Amino acid sequence: MQKLRFIVLLVAFGCNIPHEDSRLVFTEKQLPTPIQLKGEKLDFGLEFALNPKEILLKDQNLIVAEGKSLQNEKINLLDLRAQKYRRSVGKDGLGPGEITIGYPLLDSGEPDIFWVYDTQQFKFSAFSIKDTSTLAIRQFKGLDIPLYITSVDWGPNNTLLVNLVDGWVKYFQLNTDGDTIRYFGSWENMLDDRELPHGLKREDLQPNLLASVHQGKIKSNPSKTRFVKAGTHVDFIDIIDLENEEVITVYGPIDELPEFRVSMNQGFQMPAFDLSKLTLKYLDIYAGEKSFFALYSGKSFREISEDSNLNRLFEFDYDGKVLNHYQLDFPLIGFTVDEINREIYGISTDKDPGIVLFDLN
Repeated sequence: MQKLRFIVLLVAFGCNIPHEDSRLVFTEKQLPTPIQLKGEKLDFGLEFALNPKEILLKDQNLIVAEGKSLQNEKINLLDLRAQKYRRSVGKDGLGPGEITIGYPLLDSGEPDIFWVYDTQQFKFSAFSIKDTSTLAIRQFKGLDIPLYITSVDWGPNNTLLVNLVDGWVKYFQLNTDGDTIRYFGSWENMLDDRELPHGLKREDLQPNLLASVHQGKIKSNPSKTRFVKAGTHVDFIDIIDLENEEVITVYGPIDELPEFRVSMNQGFQMPAFDLSKLTLKYLDIYAGEKSFFALYSGKSFREISEDSNLNRLFEFDYDGKVLNHYQLDFPLIGFTVDEINREIYGISTDKDPGIVLFDLN
């Protein structure tokens, strides 16, 4: 294995990068007839107001990261069986066991353990559901690499699948020492069959700009064999077969790039989006064993809490086929799925943010 810093240099100077295997497109007309889901707000006996940002289902507990800035209690643990608030964790600070931000939430597959990647400290922190402390029980600093991680989830055998802020390579699988297991995919391929806005030419664009335009979350399935990445500003989904280094890219239901111009920040190109036209695409994803779900918005950030044109869930198989199309009756910004009981737990962004249950049965 090689250290990531050397791999990045090889890629930058022309090392061949495996291409995506296929490109699929679906449109609104090709979606199945929507199934109307009726949500139920859950209480949990909370004595304080939630402002949820992310949610994770772990061992019959809902792990809910707070979106507002809190000195402590950045993450709430909710017991599903008892329908009660359990406790909060996440002490603010830079010391041992402390964090400054409580999301993204990650699941390594360890019983009773969930992780947080603190994007302000570039630190990974493990919390115990059963422990009574508000501190992390294990931590390691973000990998000793020159390029920061922008999206991440746990992979098999104590490895991570990541996107980086710069470089043409889309995906790296790393171990926690920073060694590269494999790398594959190219951001440049995302411009195939694309018309760039404002007369921009693809040869003039830097990789960090394309990575920023195509930013989004990465999620792994429970067995850590499949991963899914969904775009926040571009309606694309990468379906990743890690072992075979194969990627199916699905575009839809609009299949277009947002309006942007190129600005410069400390010598790096950054997209300057036209905010009057920019809409959010996929807000969150859940990767199951046989299928995955993607939460689609289609609205601007200012409209995200409105009760009109509510967001939808698309369910796909791992070949990129749309299996189901669900219409929600609450505005959500995130969700998780109980595959065994066929239940969806969403975090709402209405006037009274909280946890919403949807039954798929």
